[in-house]
Amino acid sequence: MRLKVLATGTIALALVVGAGYLPGTAGWPMLLVTLVLLAAFAAGWPRLMKVPSPNPVSLVIFVVGTAATLLGLFAQPRPGLGWVAPCLAAGVILMFLTQLVRGTDAQKRLESVAVGICGMVIAGFGSGWAVLGTAPAGSSLGLVAGFGILGAAVPGVLRLPDRVVFPLGFVLAVLLGGAASLLHPGVSLVPALVLGAACGLVVVGSRAMLVSLGGPKGPAQMAAAALTPLLVCGSVTWYVMLLLV
Repeated sequence: MRLKVLATGTIALALVVGAGYLPGTAGWPMLLVTLVLLAAFAAGWPRLMKVPSPNPVSLVIFVVGTAATLLGLFAQPRPGLGWVAPCLAAGVILMFLTQLVRGTDAQKRLESVAVGICGMVIAGFGSGWAVLGTAPAGSSLGLVAGFGILGAAVPGVLRLPDRVVFPLGFVLAVLLGGAASLLHPGVSLVPALVLGAACGLVVVGSRAMLVSLGGPKGPAQMAAAALTPLLVCGSVTWYVMLLLV
């Protein structure tokens, strides 16, 4: 299953990085890829967390992620991630409503809300990929982030304790992120190293969380497990670009 998660994440990562190099007005290729990944994540996240009524939670997660993505691209001021917080605020209300309509005798309502809010945060962070597709340096930074994510993910398939996988994945992410800057003259070494380190921390941290949960058990859960760090790295890449590039 670990190899399947890695393969799924690698395919999704290739789609994100490849979409950044496709010609398209206002970043439409990256937008379409982001929405597809958000849909797959929203479908699998509540099932990965084993909530008793996953469909309403999935719907709210997808709506919030899509709203944050579209508003980040087309609402003023644009582009940016300033609409993530308002979308999350509205999503929290919707998430509580989904549990209220289940009735007072429903099980794990509070746990479902917590899982849903966490999923909305991840989906909101995923909107960073679509916004990044509109930036001139977006494709090059996406490539650097991709190398860092892949470097951190490869050791995760090894059946080793976290105290070994965590530093190994982090170091590989930093090294590969820095090496990726050599492939594109638009990104200097320092931002590439910082981006590799940040994405590496996200990936190895997500891996530790998934191992503690017992890992995914089916295709939907596997997609959510693979897409969780990838979506978070969308906003990480965006803010590294704003701060250092």
